[in-house]
Amino acid sequence: MTIQEFDLPARWRTLLLDHFSEAIHNLEVSWPDVQSLEISYREIESFDPDFAISIVEEPEMNFQAANQALETLLTELGSPRIVAFIRIVELPTDTHRTVRQLRSEDLGSMISVDAIATKIGRVLPRTYEGSFVCVACGHSTVVSQPNEQELVEPIECFEVDGGCGRRKGQTRFVQRVEESILIDTQFIELQEPPENLRGGVQPERILCIAEHDLAGQLNPGDRVKANGVLFVRSQRKAGKDTPIFDIFLRIHSVERDNIPLEEIQISEEEEHEIKELARRDDIHNLLTASIAPSIFGMERQKESLMLQLFGGVASKAKDGTRLRGDIHILMMGDPGVAKSQLLSYMASISPRGRFTSGMSSSAAGLTAAAVQDSAADGRWTLEAGALALADLGLAAIDEFDKMNDTDRSSIHEAMEQQRISISKAGINATLSTRCAILAAANPKAGRFSPVSDVPFTHQINLKPALISRFDVIWLLTDQPKADHDAMIANHIMNIRTGSTPEILIEQGSAPDPTKTADHAGMVKENGRDIVSRELIRKYVAYAKRTIHPVLTDEAKKLLSDFYIETRRQGGENPDSVSITARAIEGLYRLAQASARIRLSEKATIEDAERSIRLTRTWRYELMGENFDETTIQSGKKPTVRNRERQILEIVKRIHMETGEPVTTNDVMTEAGRLEIAPGTAEDIIDNLCSSGRLMRPRWDQLSPV
Repeated sequence: MTIQEFDLPARWRTLLLDHFSEAIHNLEVSWPDVQSLEISYREIESFDPDFAISIVEEPEMNFQAANQALETLLTELGSPRIVAFIRIVELPTDTHRTVRQLRSEDLGSMISVDAIATKIGRVLPRTYEGSFVCVACGHSTVVSQPNEQELVEPIECFEVDGGCGRRKGQTRFVQRVEESILIDTQFIELQEPPENLRGGVQPERILCIAEHDLAGQLNPGDRVKANGVLFVRSQRKAGKDTPIFDIFLRIHSVERDNIPLEEIQISEEEEHEIKELARRDDIHNLLTASIAPSIFGMERQKESLMLQLFGGVASKAKDGTRLRGDIHILMMGDPGVAKSQLLSYMASISPRGRFTSGMSSSAAGLTAAAVQDSAADGRWTLEAGALALADLGLAAIDEFDKMNDTDRSSIHEAMEQQRISISKAGINATLSTRCAILAAANPKAGRFSPVSDVPFTHQINLKPALISRFDVIWLLTDQPKADHDAMIANHIMNIRTGSTPEILIEQGSAPDPTKTADHAGMVKENGRDIVSRELIRKYVAYAKRTIHPVLTDEAKKLLSDFYIETRRQGGENPDSVSITARAIEGLYRLAQASARIRLSEKATIEDAERSIRLTRTWRYELMGENFDETTIQSGKKPTVRNRERQILEIVKRIHMETGEPVTTNDVMTEAGRLEIAPGTAEDIIDNLCSSGRLMRPRWDQLSPV
């Protein structure tokens, strides 16, 4: 049944009076902080199904009638100056579209689009109704402005309205801004979520327009459900309209993802399967084996990656300090140890996973960029980078060491505070980057030398301040071992033998093994049970949504005792620090992640033990028994720092005794008594002078600073 246009205001008035009287009163009290009244489509459908259908089919007519009815009711309540809007949310499933699915038949009807806001323009005033004055006679004419990109002027100063009757070519019309009605307008670019893409397809985008109170509500990286109406504008070439149109979405209402990882749909059967898996005694080993099964070995590394997927629990302290729950992992290794493959796999199984390369990513590509958008008349807009788009997920950054220093420094804040503060081209914004970072780096010399000889900080192009922000650091070396090499060779041969030629998959002659595996819960690979990638993604999403573990008192005590005992052991030198307070945070997060895998709300002593075992393992493999945080922070081994301290003490002592600059020969003589080789002493003196810790009054003299 078609509802006539003149019936709509009365129909909306009845609906608002019967079901939303209290909400209207609250809106009156809260205005202008709140300027919209949200109404669920389901409530309209239960009120009148035909009326609900008419909203989807004729949205513009209904929006106008709804706002008119709301204005009338507010006036009757004694608030005629309030300008408020009806926002319809929770549209039926048959109106849902992806950006890729938008077609010409969707024009003019109300649709819902799940997307990510990638580019946000400035909020600017736009003429809604323009008041124009005829220069010849001074008569004013009001013209409605339906087009956001073109100002419509009067074609004639109409005599009927009291004008002079001159047409546009005979007179000139000037807009009076102070008498015109202006509204806030913002251009927003939405992109389809990466989880909807398969096979590396480029994500589709659509330009949207937000008006009134909707302008300024979104930030780049926000995941939303945008409800609105599609319309078109003709493309122009050489000053002429073409028969090809650009599609735009006029946003009517916005629904944010209040539930984390809401885009991952989990059925009741899948939820039951996840809970059954969590009850298994070997669930940790099972999930570890399911991570990149095509890569041989690396069980300890895969175990830490499994914990990274689930992560700890982000929380806020009483003083407002945010405590991150995401686990950051750095993988340093020789070429050919499968770092890139691991990163790519992790980005594919993680909800909201993003893969990028440091060599091809700038700071703007990782964080956010201010760009000029031609679709928005060249205005500056803010475009989200990989870290903002990976919010509540995982960002895998390959070739982390190949980034410029300025680019790397921009992610310090993103890693610790998990936000990005942007101040570019007059745009000031703060974006959330609540994601785990998995980074891979290569040695400067091509291969790693033994850490016992050269600190790893000297072998890699990363600053100590950045390295210290990682919770887990793995050093992967490629050492020839006959038995191990034979197992790797056999594993690769078996993987190759069991694979399907890509050209046959593209031709349709053979099924895609990844798709068949993804739809299964448990699959067999090389005789082992593993969990499919799709089930892992849903497992992680379910655990992150519903499980928020807290450590038991026994687990807390175990972690504290480990920290205190490690601190007591110290290092090789008096200035050595074996562990810092930041490590406790990492241990806590790892224990929470271990409990999350079991879908347990309590992290027990077993989870704490797993956290300590992993931490001990990567620390031992990185720097041996005497782990020294000072070496990481300074880039110098304890023996080097000790010799520097001895040289400085020699110079200070002789200078205090004589009151004169110290000759280099005297320093060399004293250093020889301490068994410091002459060449080593010369190098230390040069480094101390270049770093400003010693001065050279003359080439053969030294003095303390």
